[in-house]
Amino acid sequence: MPEIWLRYGTTDVVLDIKFENLSSQISSSFQALPEEEIRAAIASVPLTDNMLVLALSGSKAAAKAAIMLAEAARAKGFNFTIDVPAKVAGALRASLAALTGGSETVSINRIDYQSLQDRISKFQSTVIVSSVAYDPLFGFAGAPTALLRNLLADRMAEAFKARQGNIPAPGVEGGPLKVATSAAEGIPATSVELVANSAGIAGIHTGSISEAFSKAITQLKSISVIETDPVKCAIISASSEAGTHSTLAGSLNSLWNSIHAVKEGGSAILVAENREGAGGGALQMFIEGRLKPEQLPQSPYIDGLEHLLYMQELRQKYELGLVSALPHYYARTKLGFTTYAGMKDILDKQPEKHGKNFKALVLSDADITLLKPRS
Repeated sequence: MPEIWLRYGTTDVVLDIKFENLSSQISSSFQALPEEEIRAAIASVPLTDNMLVLALSGSKAAAKAAIMLAEAARAKGFNFTIDVPAKVAGALRASLAALTGGSETVSINRIDYQSLQDRISKFQSTVIVSSVAYDPLFGFAGAPTALLRNLLADRMAEAFKARQGNIPAPGVEGGPLKVATSAAEGIPATSVELVANSAGIAGIHTGSISEAFSKAITQLKSISVIETDPVKCAIISASSEAGTHSTLAGSLNSLWNSIHAVKEGGSAILVAENREGAGGGALQMFIEGRLKPEQLPQSPYIDGLEHLLYMQELRQKYELGLVSALPHYYARTKLGFTTYAGMKDILDKQPEKHGKNFKALVLSDADITLLKPRS
């Protein structure tokens, strides 16, 4: 019986699954760059004594890049504070603390701009730090999409309208991504776009926002697409970055990024602690009854609205399962998930659903791994 560990918030949980019930175990296997290559790439970023640094990711890779930027700035005789959107601030603060042992080597400023352009105009230069991943609405996540989700509400609404239907499309460069990259072209900034997993940074791409993003997703696609046989059961975890688990809204991307590897009638089960709750926005409004099912198709964009539309569409074909710290009443009764008490509960119930010889695919790093079903 293999012992498989999956991330659950800040801890790991074990999945004791029988060999005969394991279809495959998949996780990212990036080759981390040597430290000197990372420092050389960061050293190529132009720095000024009146510089805005905007971090759009809370990952450890983004924190490491921020620390190195701060060290390079101090070597030139100046300091800076990092602006961070509210949704990212907690994760970035935790990542910085993990890398520095809790010492305050970098100051962060939790922001909510009225105007990004007005903020940028106050500085001589701007550097944006972000990490790429897969995204079910945009196809890919990175600086252009994070700018829309956090700071450019009008363009985010435009991108949402540009989607084709209510089926997740990870890895597809469609209408929403075109809107995001178009919006980014007008922002004067140097971008540091990272390709990374829990083992470290596999790539650092710099340039304009669109240029760095394009190079980063090209690398991501080259190292993270894995062919697999479709299965009746998939057990899905996001990466080891705690920020991807902290809210349901954040962790659901991993579910939507992976569900196309599940056969119709099968079970797609997300393992995510969600210790900070639903994550606000449309999910919270739906749970509280302020947003009704019949309102979803015509609703103007609300943060996280795509998740509710995906649920409506995909629940007709799959069992959507959840292991989470969310109250089961919210997850099961309000949102329609099949809730599980833990890993053992998942494995105990699958034979009832799919037979004793069921095969489960176990996927970690679902935010940075794209499964391609074998034809």
